[in-house]
Amino acid sequence: MSAQHWAVVFACAALIAVLAAALAWRRRDRTPAASALAVTMTGVATWSAADALLVTVDSDVVRLGYPPVLMAAIGVVVTGIFSVARMLVDPSWRPARRLLALLAVPHAVTAVLAALPATRDLVMVGHGAVGSSAEQPVTFGPVFAVHTLYSYVVVTSAYLRLFRRWRTATGVFRRQIGVLLAAALFSTAGTAMTVVTQLDGQVVDTTPIFFAVTGLVDCWALVRLGFLRLVPVARDQVVDTVPDAVLVVDPHEVLIDLNPAARDMLHRLRPDLGSRSLTGRPLAEIAGERVLAVLARAERRDGHRTVQVNPDLSLDVRDTPVADSRGRSLGRILVVRDVSEQQARQQAVESLNRRLAEQLRVIDALRAQLAEDVVRDPLTGLHNRRHLDRVLDDDRAGGPDAGGLAVLAVDIDHFKSINDRFGHAAGDTVLGAVARRLQSAVRDGDTAVRLGGEEFLLVLPGADREQAVRRAEQLRREMETTVHALDGEDVRVTISVGVAVRPDDGGSAPALLEAADRALYTAKATGRNRVVAAEGILVDAPDAGEPVPAG
Repeated sequence: MSAQHWAVVFACAALIAVLAAALAWRRRDRTPAASALAVTMTGVATWSAADALLVTVDSDVVRLGYPPVLMAAIGVVVTGIFSVARMLVDPSWRPARRLLALLAVPHAVTAVLAALPATRDLVMVGHGAVGSSAEQPVTFGPVFAVHTLYSYVVVTSAYLRLFRRWRTATGVFRRQIGVLLAAALFSTAGTAMTVVTQLDGQVVDTTPIFFAVTGLVDCWALVRLGFLRLVPVARDQVVDTVPDAVLVVDPHEVLIDLNPAARDMLHRLRPDLGSRSLTGRPLAEIAGERVLAVLARAERRDGHRTVQVNPDLSLDVRDTPVADSRGRSLGRILVVRDVSEQQARQQAVESLNRRLAEQLRVIDALRAQLAEDVVRDPLTGLHNRRHLDRVLDDDRAGGPDAGGLAVLAVDIDHFKSINDRFGHAAGDTVLGAVARRLQSAVRDGDTAVRLGGEEFLLVLPGADREQAVRRAEQLRREMETTVHALDGEDVRVTISVGVAVRPDDGGSAPALLEAADRALYTAKATGRNRVVAAEGILVDAPDAGEPVPAG
């Protein structure tokens, strides 16, 4: 064919793709798969339009711009096909930004290489060279080969997902997926054939012709087959082997899915239904207006409606609305049970009760774990400031008659030099060792807290000043003699402790903590590795300098 004929073919393919994109976009409120299909067809339209422009306009600008535009359009089509397949297989799936970025990176890199003069020949030779023409044979470079292989891997994975879904689908969805697979495979085969023929010297990219056929099939499926109108809702929850009848209807009360038990029950209600497919038809047409009227008048109890549809059949109906992540209605799930035999009903209730009890047990365990995690420091496992405030608030709730209380403000001496010398990982090791030592010193009723950084606090209810100083000094000596293996070197680390007691050093929690902090400051200012009580009692200890190797 002449260039003009090819231009008309490519233009028609672009128009068909735009039409399919518009039809899909109008259905985007029903399913995200519609948006993905619209994006895919937009990529096809761009691809076809680029081919039309290439064979029509004899311009270096067009030839230079064609390869990167082609690579970008292929990227849009491949990513769109992958997203459509995933969303049709799992209606709740949404593409994460990171996944979209990973899918787009190879195409973007190829498009950039095709646009740069120094690397465009790695993509293709014959389009994009100044002075070349649309009739010049095309030679594909190694980058194009890798890009093509990557694209076919992604597309093949999408088709495999669709094929597996087609094997398990029923009714109208099986037909929809079958049509989509057939059309997609046709265009993919055409693309592969085009690549092979271009390897033999053919210049014209005939891929848009195959995409035009695919676009026509998609348009027909959108208009006549209800494609993207009858959207599967939570199909994974519909277990074909359960005894309950499960029906799924869309927001327009059209039946879009059902299990074998539901099909049997509908035929019991309406023996005249025959063998015609039930999906895709209004629920009122299938179940009958009388049954729907009885259900509408039934009293709701605990989410159920129990109705007697005829003298021999009583049904228990659970009606559950289904919405997407944005709160838009996707339809309803109706679970219908024959409760004519009370024995079967009792067994079902017991089963539901057991499941509910297990769920409550799991929820209680998770709630308790979450409450504990909230008040724990993740690095050391000690309680955090949130828990300290709660402890002090509970103690203050005791009123004026509350007993004595001592707090020990603990700080690791020269901790910054540990981080600077051995690294933050070693610093974390020291923090963990100090935390374990503090935790081992905790008695019933005591609380060990990490305030942040290298600062800790011990709350000792009922302890007087002498007891608090004695325990602080014991901690200091134990810490001084503890050896830490840091980066193959044995190191000893010391602590400074400030002690404050209630009521002598403060009646309120803030005042008591401030007194302990002042005592700690005095301990560090007067040489470190010592215990100082708020009233000025000093427990002598050797001066501490930088952390020194053990021994």
